[in-house]
Amino acid sequence: MLRALIIGLAALTAAPVLATSTHPQALVLEVMRENKCRLETLRAEELFSAHDLRPEDVSAVVNSWAEQGLAGLDGPTFEIAPALCGVHGLDADDTQGRADVLYDFVRLNGCRMDAEVAEIKLRPAGFTRAETPGLIDALITSGRAHQQDPYIIVIGDAC
Repeated sequence: MLRALIIGLAALTAAPVLATSTHPQALVLEVMRENKCRLETLRAEELFSAHDLRPEDVSAVVNSWAEQGLAGLDGPTFEIAPALCGVHGLDADDTQGRADVLYDFVRLNGCRMDAEVAEIKLRPAGFTRAETPGLIDALITSGRAHQQDPYIIVIGDAC
């Protein structure tokens, strides 16, 4: 049933077929992040078509995320997991929440991340360069990560 509802969400997104240089997954993620990672399904057509997304592209992205356990429906609301969302929608002073999201984000990206990859991936996920060292320290202190130059490596069942 979840899959049918997610496919239904994508079917709402009737969009004109326009060439785009950005991958559909990045565009769907952009729409979701702009909406604090929760989207009322009634607004799907408006929001996805504004980014020139075709229904079949949205469906493919959404279904892929759902199969990985990274997205789903909560009643009439489609939402993505913090590992995809990043810290969009979290208060800047929610240090614990932001550290939890960093943990999930690094885990989703192969359980380790060096400074070069972090520079590319963390800023779009909403992390600032100034806060990241403190969040990494919090993860190390809590025993959920360790530093092995040049990487931060997260520790857990999925890694």
